[in-house]
Amino acid sequence: MRPNLILAGITALCLAGGALAQQRSTTALVVQVTPEARLNLAQIALNFRVSADGMSDVTSQTQMVAAWVRALPGQAIRVTASAGALGGPSGSVPLSALSWSGSVAGATAGGQQAACTSGSFGTGASQDLVAAWARSGTLACAVTFSLADPRSLPPGLYTGLVSLAIR
Repeated sequence: MRPNLILAGITALCLAGGALAQQRSTTALVVQVTPEARLNLAQIALNFRVSADGMSDVTSQTQMVAAWVRALPGQAIRVTASAGALGGPSGSVPLSALSWSGSVAGATAGGQQAACTSGSFGTGASQDLVAAWARSGTLACAVTFSLADPRSLPPGLYTGLVSLAIR
């Protein structure tokens, strides 16, 4: 009787061990990377001065605009600027009196293929401060905002606001 019990126990263990060996489990790790973007500034306050004699004019202002972007593959990266009202001693001044010129001050990864742009706010629409940026990275542009023809403006202080965004 005892040998039969031992044989039955061994058979049960083998069946149980076989059952455990037949169980399968699959584990998967899913990492979701979402696009992110940061700008060092949301707005730039512009302050210019046109003097009567032209000797103490301050008709340009340089600002560093830096962006960090993690984008999806194939996604174009846009850094845009929108000029608010430009005001002077005689009231509102057309946005066509405001221009900008950008130059690359530093870049990493995909930002190294990008370029800082130049242009005018004449249309009143958002303008691209950056061109040809298609991969994640960083880009810093030294952007100089200027009064396009300061000698045609009456003397006094001129102020405005430029809003920045990443799209």
